[in-house]
Amino acid sequence: MLDTLVECVRTYVSPIGYDTRRVTRPVIHTGLGPEDVVIMLRPKTESDTEQATQAVADVEQLLHEIEPRVTCTVERISVDTFESTLRECCQALVDVDEDHELIVSLGGGPRDVLLPMTIATAAFTASIDRTLFFSDLDGTVRNWTIPDLTAQVPDRTADTFEVIAKDGDWLQLSAIATKTGQSKSTVIRHVNDLEDVGIIEADTTGKAKRVRIGFSGELLSLIQITDNQ
Repeated sequence: MLDTLVECVRTYVSPIGYDTRRVTRPVIHTGLGPEDVVIMLRPKTESDTEQATQAVADVEQLLHEIEPRVTCTVERISVDTFESTLRECCQALVDVDEDHELIVSLGGGPRDVLLPMTIATAAFTASIDRTLFFSDLDGTVRNWTIPDLTAQVPDRTADTFEVIAKDGDWLQLSAIATKTGQSKSTVIRHVNDLEDVGIIEADTTGKAKRVRIGFSGELLSLIQITDNQ
């Protein structure tokens, strides 16, 4: 008996300006289902409301041609202050149905919204399933790995993390135990903790498990070095 594949319902969140491709291309690139939701973020106040409204209408028309049942909505974001804009961008991510795959597109829209939305994405990266970017250089849609800047190195794992961060390459757990002077069982616990917070990567394809620093871990390591200077 063949297993039935259940496709996850997606919610796309994207700032929108006048270039509709920056909203539509990431959606088309990823896929569009009948229960998917496309949320377009616009400033509450705009200088050219007619052109902005036409851009939204064009997005809705194209996406409904692809999938008539898709839901397209517009959320107005306050741009009075940077703090209020960032707060509302964060709220837009928090309000997404937790059962949906959350996809953020950072390809366009007014900078007044795009920059705060980028920071909100970094703050909530653990809750975001995918971050896409529409390139100004070649018009391609790219997958971006956004570091989790809220991650913390658990205190008890500090020595283990330092060794992994300094080496930079794949390390077997036995090598970490030797370098830190800790038992292998202690290293295993530390590695599990570091994996849980998402700051190291693990490879179990070989005979022995090995780990290396992850992107978020690299940035945390640089921050720690700067703080200690």
